[in-house]
Amino acid sequence: MKILVISLNSPEISIGGVERYIANLFDFFQDKPHEVIFLLPSNGKDSYEKRNNITIYRKNFLTVPYRKRFGKKKIFKSKLKKKSKDFFGFLLNLFNNEKVDIVSAQNFHGAPPSHSIVLNMACFAKSVPLILRIHSYAQKDIEKAIINSLFWKKIICVSKSVAGDCFNKGVDVHKLTTKYLGINTRKFRSGLDKLWLKKSLRLPKNYKIILHASRIITGHKEILKEKGITNLLKSFSKLIPERQDIRLLIAIAAPPKRLKNEFSQTLEKLKGHIKLYNLEERVIYKKFKLGEMPLVYTGSDLFVLASENETFGQVYTEAMACGIPVIGTNVGGVPEIITDNYNGFLIPPNDSSILAQKIEELLYNKKLRKEFIRAGLKTVGRKFSAKRQFNILFKYFSKLLNSY
Repeated sequence: MKILVISLNSPEISIGGVERYIANLFDFFQDKPHEVIFLLPSNGKDSYEKRNNITIYRKNFLTVPYRKRFGKKKIFKSKLKKKSKDFFGFLLNLFNNEKVDIVSAQNFHGAPPSHSIVLNMACFAKSVPLILRIHSYAQKDIEKAIINSLFWKKIICVSKSVAGDCFNKGVDVHKLTTKYLGINTRKFRSGLDKLWLKKSLRLPKNYKIILHASRIITGHKEILKEKGITNLLKSFSKLIPERQDIRLLIAIAAPPKRLKNEFSQTLEKLKGHIKLYNLEERVIYKKFKLGEMPLVYTGSDLFVLASENETFGQVYTEAMACGIPVIGTNVGGVPEIITDNYNGFLIPPNDSSILAQKIEELLYNKKLRKEFIRAGLKTVGRKFSAKRQFNILFKYFSKLLNSY
């Protein structure tokens, strides 16, 4: 089976859920019998790379051009027209030269509509089944229309929450299925160097680190509130008077070059919130490379992501795999990962008092910490490893092809 994976997000350009999913696919399929072709945006020049049985094309036509006007993103339509045309031509040539059995498009409901349309046209013309892999909720009317109206053979969602959202927005239930994101348990695992993080942050060994990890720019004005960062800062400020040995680390995902201005603006806003709560000496914000994140998790004492909504929350499974307890909010796809009082705490969003209470309990209740850590490792092993989830996914692809 030869699979074409197309994404407008690349782990070589930025760090996020889709990007980490692509990186995990890289690692998983290099030594597997399936042939996988990746079509990703370039970070400047087009390139081609072969790694064992995976092929990677990096193409400029997948880098979406836009400018900001009156605070809103505006796509350069003249440039996009040429990029969509180049995209279409490349796909037709690829289908002529390679026997592609199936195409998996990542989050293409959020791509420029012209890109989604030409992808559907090329697959339709060459009778190649096209799968839409959805990592995020459809927000705009055009996104809902793309999901509902184009020729997707199946729509695979990252959580039951996302699948339910698609169904409520009119998607045929027979097209929908849920396949979770798998994490690379060879990289994200317990037993790594626990002191690396404190050494890099120049913190004493006895200090405790509360970790939050997320991107802080997605085009939303209130991303700090949506990701629960402002609520976390408020909660953390309540612990300060009694606990001088705690630090809050906000691990920030590096933005792609085209979003550097928005990233800088959001970072300044984050600094402002930290100053409002007088936490300049207690909160650390830092960008980390994707390869460093297993050591960041391992060196922390607790992971907190208290978002107002999450489609899935891959960071929870990464933290669990690295052997630290987690706190999440009872929203979106998070309850599909965290079972309250079993492998973590589930709390309501925007409640700083409960969050502060649960943070303190997990930092200092050794018995509860051990129970949550043990249950978290079991959850990842049974349900969320890349080996398990990717095997499930590609068995599903094989079944689809047999019936196509």
